[in-house]
Amino acid sequence: MQTITKKMYCDVAIIGGGVAGVSAAITTSRRGLRTILFEKGASLGGLATNGYVPQVAGMIEGNCKEFVERLEKEGELRRRSPTDDHNPSFDPEYAKFMLEQMIMEYNGRIIYDSTCIDVEMDGNNIKSVIFFTKGGWMAVYAKIFIDGTGDGDVAAMAGVPYEVGGADFAGLNMSTTLGSRWSRANITKYKAANEAFQKEQADKGIPQNKRVTLLYDLEEKAIEEGILAGHIPFFQVMLPLYTEDNADFVTYSFHSYYTRNDDVENISRQILEQHQQMRLYEKFLQKYVPGYENINIVGLGSIPGVRDSRRVFGEYMLKAADVMCGTKFEDGIARFPEVMDTHHPTSAKHFFMRHGHLPAPAGTAICRDPECDVQMHPFVRPAGVEARPDPRDFCDIPYRTLVPLVVDNLFVVGRCCSAEFHANGAMRIIAPAMGTGQAAGIATDYAIKNNTIPRDIDGRDVRKIMIEEEGVELDKHPDGYWSQLRARDGEPVVPSFGDIVILVPKE
Repeated sequence: MQTITKKMYCDVAIIGGGVAGVSAAITTSRRGLRTILFEKGASLGGLATNGYVPQVAGMIEGNCKEFVERLEKEGELRRRSPTDDHNPSFDPEYAKFMLEQMIMEYNGRIIYDSTCIDVEMDGNNIKSVIFFTKGGWMAVYAKIFIDGTGDGDVAAMAGVPYEVGGADFAGLNMSTTLGSRWSRANITKYKAANEAFQKEQADKGIPQNKRVTLLYDLEEKAIEEGILAGHIPFFQVMLPLYTEDNADFVTYSFHSYYTRNDDVENISRQILEQHQQMRLYEKFLQKYVPGYENINIVGLGSIPGVRDSRRVFGEYMLKAADVMCGTKFEDGIARFPEVMDTHHPTSAKHFFMRHGHLPAPAGTAICRDPECDVQMHPFVRPAGVEARPDPRDFCDIPYRTLVPLVVDNLFVVGRCCSAEFHANGAMRIIAPAMGTGQAAGIATDYAIKNNTIPRDIDGRDVRKIMIEEEGVELDKHPDGYWSQLRARDGEPVVPSFGDIVILVPKE
């Protein structure tokens, strides 16, 4: 073992500065614990900021709600409409400052440029975490450690069991997507050109369900001419302070499939492949698409767009059935209301996988006989019925998913929490990820002040503290977008053109 050149001591050490780890650090510092957050890069936010995924999906509550409100107060938040609180976007660079501020204003410390490389164990407890730094090897001693690495690095080093990939996909991970930032687009000009193209198709008598967008039609031409290899699901998330006449946006449209996200060579292949896709698409937009003649890539994500890697085994493993059926838990500490969020491991045609399979209809799941094809399930189609979450419902994320097996003084937060492959999306997106961090922060405070360990804490107590002391309204149905959706009258239907449930008005 190399010589330790520096030692640090604290109540809680949080490893990983993504939104889940940051949320944990905000909570523990506000509760008076000596808090240090360690991040291998040079800014906070993880994929949300450094990976150019600055869009807040999920139920915005707790620390996440404060984060969004503070960004909006500074003019750094963009809503799709003034009253729409679903999926607002924010400036990824400004958000880095905001996350730092939210930790440091309560005396939390941040240590950058520190990469976790080992742990020192004392029985079932982590005694210290070892970091590689510019000054040499550093040992950090704490009462509680929180793994916010996204990959379960600390948990794996400490001997916690885990799994990688989906069993029904032979261990492959979800497709990955490197985010990027683009500038100087005239979306108004493109919309006008697309409207004219739609009219042209209508005048030719092309049925509505056979018409395509102008972008798709131009992609077809570029494919024929050898400029593009295939269609790209190109979508744009507009950033604050820009107009459609001079748009600045991020996109996460460039995918790699057949991934194994705990292998450095595989990850490198993905990054190189996605860089090439971006370069080709930039040239395509400049040459073919009205409004995009002056488009430029102005930023590449500095973090690989990984959606899942290690998933730690915890005291409870969130099941895909829980997500589909809207399962509620007495120790629920965060909520997931969105569609199934499995990005297809192998199929660019299907792109998303918005359903799972149940032995028989259950809970509030919307079910039907299987219609999925061999491209959706290239290895084997699971038995039972297709099942999807009711868009008017949500599932809880229980406290026990944050508590790993084997180790007594460790929490895991964010996408590496204990969940099945097809339930991973419930942990991964920004709002519930921050919820897991906030809950782990509360439980850390509880454990230290009551001289207990995470496994022995009753998760119902953590939930109660979140509601009564932190103002997280887990005991109430959410308002805003989710309340409007819940009140919508209609028959849940899975249309032939998609893999999600829509509500069709009753006659």
